[in-house]
Amino acid sequence: MSVFVNYDGPNLGKSQKRMVRSQAMISVRDQQRQAKKIADVAALPRQLLPTRDSSTKTPVAPNTGQKRAQLLLAGKQNQILLARRQQKLNPWEKLNPWDMRGAPPQSTHMTGVPARTFQDYLSRCGSYSSYLDEAFILVPGFRQPSYFRPDLSKAACIYIGWLLTASVLDALSGKEVAYPWYEYQAVKELKGFVESGGTMEVYEVVYPVIILGIFELVRFSPHAATHLAAVENIIKSRGGLSTMPEVMQHLVIMTDMLECICLNTPLAFNELGPNPVVRLNTPEDFPSGDQLRSCPLLLCDEEDFSFAAQYVEPDIRTDLISVLGAASNTFLALFESKTPTLENSGESDFDLDVIADVTTVSTKVSGLFLQTCALATRITHRTTTGEANAFDDPINHMDAKTMYYNLRFMGLKVWAGLPYVYVWVNLVGFAAARDDKMRMYFFPELVRSAYSYGCYQLLVFRTVLGNFIHLQNAIRARKTRLKLV
Repeated sequence: MSVFVNYDGPNLGKSQKRMVRSQAMISVRDQQRQAKKIADVAALPRQLLPTRDSSTKTPVAPNTGQKRAQLLLAGKQNQILLARRQQKLNPWEKLNPWDMRGAPPQSTHMTGVPARTFQDYLSRCGSYSSYLDEAFILVPGFRQPSYFRPDLSKAACIYIGWLLTASVLDALSGKEVAYPWYEYQAVKELKGFVESGGTMEVYEVVYPVIILGIFELVRFSPHAATHLAAVENIIKSRGGLSTMPEVMQHLVIMTDMLECICLNTPLAFNELGPNPVVRLNTPEDFPSGDQLRSCPLLLCDEEDFSFAAQYVEPDIRTDLISVLGAASNTFLALFESKTPTLENSGESDFDLDVIADVTTVSTKVSGLFLQTCALATRITHRTTTGEANAFDDPINHMDAKTMYYNLRFMGLKVWAGLPYVYVWVNLVGFAAARDDKMRMYFFPELVRSAYSYGCYQLLVFRTVLGNFIHLQNAIRARKTRLKLV
């Protein structure tokens, strides 16, 4: 603002008043124009005015005070704009980790579960359901809803479901399967749920307990036996297995078989005959796709391993038939008091070690497929003949490790049409694995197959698992006899 000096006293004359008003209007208009320029600069952040160098002093005339104030104001505004621009260019420079803006609300679900946990569980449910559904690739033309039915109305079911989905997905990726806080919450909620379940249907009480048991199975915890023993007690004390819906019956039967294979516990809801079922006749309405129902542990209907040729590439068909036939002969010989042999009718030049140790086919993936089947056959032959004391004998370790890497690399698509050959390979790999990282890959793959197409094709699936249990029991019995000699 300009300074006006009145030499005529306190009262201004007309000319002086006119000059004051004129100068005031000029000053106001200058301020308005300057404010408009600053606003235009703010609207165009890429065309910023340069900052004023405070070290450079501009000579100021005695009558330029107003312009000096305007320049100072413009320089200050420019510095603010530049600071904002730098903040935009470095968004991570000054982040506050405790700033909760934009985060999910710190509230609870209607069940009392924290909102973050519930939101995370919904995400994991989607991933786990997709994981199960992928198994239907193995049975082309046969697609059904998975047996995973999340219950979002009870806190116990949410926590336990979170544990199951997290454990399977983390085991596949090689992460540690340990969640102390969630495990505590799950057990606490489950205890209250079971205690108040007197008026509930038996399947409503059983479902969360059996899911918790599957979670413990995935990490090979002995707690699985405790939870599944509770399932047995609840079911048998409240009318038996037949009182539950068919879906729940399938879950209980399948989990019982998997527990026996994983922890060597006695079967509670399945019965094994004195000998394995060598050939099985399936009913006409058996739910099936375009697939081979047989594997080295079981032959179905009129199938033989020549049927497998249509599901693989031409360059491995002959060798695959020989490999699967040799594996089947090895399995059968153990229960027929014969010496297991790798010979297979029709192929005099068959050499298992050449196939297992060297990939000699033209296509890499098909070669790995054939090699994986050959390795499973060699592990079985070594174990049944006594060359190895058990499946997890050190002599089988490298073969199991190669199977592990091959299966992870190939994925499921290459096994399409051969679902029970895939189950057989994973059973052998799981039994032969000597470290938890490998076992935590093979077992979730069995879980995936069991609770997807396996529960729909329960007759075949449980027979395959039952025959493998026969094989395990026979090898353990032989090992015990050798210790006594």
